[in-house]
Amino acid sequence: MNNEVILVKNLSKTYDQTKAVDDVSFQVQAGEIFGLLGPNGAGKTTTLEMLEGLRVPDSGSIEIAGIDMLAQPEKVRALIGVQLQSGGLPESMTPQEAVALFSAYHGQKPQTDLLQHFDLWDKRDTQYHALSTGQKRRLALILAILHKPRVLFLDEPTAGLDVASRAALHEIIGELREEGTAVLLA
Repeated sequence: MNNEVILVKNLSKTYDQTKAVDDVSFQVQAGEIFGLLGPNGAGKTTTLEMLEGLRVPDSGSIEIAGIDMLAQPEKVRALIGVQLQSGGLPESMTPQEAVALFSAYHGQKPQTDLLQHFDLWDKRDTQYHALSTGQKRRLALILAILHKPRVLFLDEPTAGLDVASRAALHEIIGELREEGTAVLLA
């Protein structure tokens, strides 16, 4: 049985004269945790951004759950969750409002239980700017998974997290894996 949910073939991206990604190919199975490793500037983030539909590759192909990302990006976006390396929400938005907004976007009821699961319930009415780095990262993860994606992209998810938050993140990634979500980490 083929449980492949990510298939990347001969992916390349060049900026000016710099090859950021050069003929990369790999596949990821359902429930697999797959890591893109390399030093800064190796093309990890660019690769993720192409898989997420944020950048268009110069050449190569990307399939997510059997769907061609380049031909049908809107279908793929419904199947993926993304936690960007950096990003943010409006400074005055609260975690509870963010969960409600992202849930509505995905056509679901707000899943405030995730705020409890990620130890953000007591901060549900705190404005985004007042959250710690770890709390912001946990909120970003909630927003990436609330629609139960088949594939989850995490770009340096532990950057800026304390030891306890890293342990909680590893536990959550394990739970997602058990549920069959493919997790791609950079």
